[in-house]
Amino acid sequence: MLLNQVSLRQAGAADWPAVEALLLTNKLPTEGAQAHLSTYVLAVSNGEVVGCAGAEVYGSLALLRSVAVAPGLHKQGIGRLLLQTMLQQARARDIASLHLLTVTAPEYFALYGFKRGKLEDAPAALKASAEFQGACPACAAFMSLTLHEAPEVEADLPIAVLGAGPVGLAAVAQLIERGLPFVALEAGSRVGANLLDYGHVRLFSPWRYNVDAAVARLLKPTSWTAPPEAELPHAADIVNRVMQPFAALPEVARALKLGARVLAISREGYDKVKTTGRDQAAFVVRFVQDGREQELRARAVIDATGTWGTPNPIGANGLPAIGEAAVAAQVFYGIPDIAGSQRARYAGKRTLVVGAGHSAANALLYLADLAKQSPGTRLAWAVRSPALQRAFGGGSADVLPARGELGSSLRRLRDSGEMEFFSGVRITEIRQEPSGQLSVHGIDARRQPVEVAGIDEIICATGQRPDLSLSNELRLKLDPWLESTEPLGPLIDPNLHSCGTVRPHGHRELAHPEPGFYTVGVKSYGRAPTFLMATGFEQARSVVAALAGDLEAADRVELDLPETGVCSIGPTDSDAGSEACCGAPAAESLAAKPVTPVVASQPAASSCCGPKPAPATAAAASRCCG
Repeated sequence: MLLNQVSLRQAGAADWPAVEALLLTNKLPTEGAQAHLSTYVLAVSNGEVVGCAGAEVYGSLALLRSVAVAPGLHKQGIGRLLLQTMLQQARARDIASLHLLTVTAPEYFALYGFKRGKLEDAPAALKASAEFQGACPACAAFMSLTLHEAPEVEADLPIAVLGAGPVGLAAVAQLIERGLPFVALEAGSRVGANLLDYGHVRLFSPWRYNVDAAVARLLKPTSWTAPPEAELPHAADIVNRVMQPFAALPEVARALKLGARVLAISREGYDKVKTTGRDQAAFVVRFVQDGREQELRARAVIDATGTWGTPNPIGANGLPAIGEAAVAAQVFYGIPDIAGSQRARYAGKRTLVVGAGHSAANALLYLADLAKQSPGTRLAWAVRSPALQRAFGGGSADVLPARGELGSSLRRLRDSGEMEFFSGVRITEIRQEPSGQLSVHGIDARRQPVEVAGIDEIICATGQRPDLSLSNELRLKLDPWLESTEPLGPLIDPNLHSCGTVRPHGHRELAHPEPGFYTVGVKSYGRAPTFLMATGFEQARSVVAALAGDLEAADRVELDLPETGVCSIGPTDSDAGSEACCGAPAAESLAAKPVTPVVASQPAASSCCGPKPAPATAAAASRCCG
């Protein structure tokens, strides 16, 4: 074949089958390739893809991969043409250095200036790639080509921690222990402002899951007394007994800005589009405090702003129901203090609770107690799904007894007839009646119209979503529907499972294409439920270790999460018996088991990348990274 018969073009989504076949034919790894297909350049002859080359771009670094030519067409210049094009594109994108792993062709790449290096010296961003994680890096030659020298980011700038909730303060504690400068911004007038919004609610997780280890270590030299590990705290107890004393420590107080609401985050002098030099620019965090807009320069940002301030609407399609805004005075988002400060709002009234999570369960149980004390108090419950297994939880199979009992109590209330129950209702509109009461309109699972009239108050407990406006000028990679960090999506997708146990994860799963920016805490989960504080504490530890350059500690993730005893995989009957999470042994045996940490370290590299005999098991052998 003559080289002038070959044309080059960028790959598109429809080209993946051809690229995959080419990689498999050349015994190159396919893991992670499809996610970076947009960077691939294809060599095409007579409409057939005869060669490819791609790159995984990580800020100012890139990992060259998948340089492959169809068998029979080697040594005709196609590979050289592809590689030269990739080098040109890398320089055009202001890539500072290009790296690769190869088994069979180190001498070939040396002709283009690539030099061998030690695998352990590879940049941290590359170590998160599929090739480093599982495509036989142990025996591959690691090679690098410097395209231009990149200046260092100002090392003396602080790390900005956004949000002084439990996870934000856990990040602060980790930063203090590692001697890293920081500034923490909190929109509320005191730490834990979101927790105080539902401070009257007793949590189902005991203290052992709600006190960060680093926070406890820093408080220990003071007169602080650790709460009993097995005791169940109210949300306000966490603020008053742990967070407030921690915030009062001199090393915390001097770097904590209260009443500082973050408006936006960007790179100094760079909008979202501009690439050249972006990675070396400081972050700029714009916030308002005391009525004055200000900016903070930072070398990294840990976003722990949570989701509490951005509740999901009543509308089943993710939009506010028609008329929802007009009746806002009669809608409460979250968990009102029904037994306390807001008792008068619900006593003697008919209240509709919308939602199927723990917040809805708490609100309904509070209303049921109020109904026994205040004549005329009535309650109704509307859920979108006809399947209630997640709402009722795992009962005695839940490792957290209080969480299991919450679901069991809700089931008993539903079965008692003490409340009205509307299953499978998708609310589309809310109207105000002449009497001032509300009528709620929607459709059921069979698309038949449903109307619930004569409602005095609505409690919307449909969950929360992240406020993504803060980071509009940053380069983020989010799960398309959960709006979590992309790698977390498959692990926490409620369409697949509702398990409280999530595979251990840390800084690699929480990072974004914007180097130095991390999302932690419940915001990292986006719209997905089942988040526990203990998850956020471990996230904070891993992220701060990565920012400190301690990748060994950052990758050694320990996550201690109690199983819910229920998973949406399997039977979805609304009254199905409690089943252990994702097929684990059920019920009494699970409840008695101790909770053991799950440890995930960096995967061990294979001992050899050469040809392997067929594996004895059905699992496919790891491919070589040539």
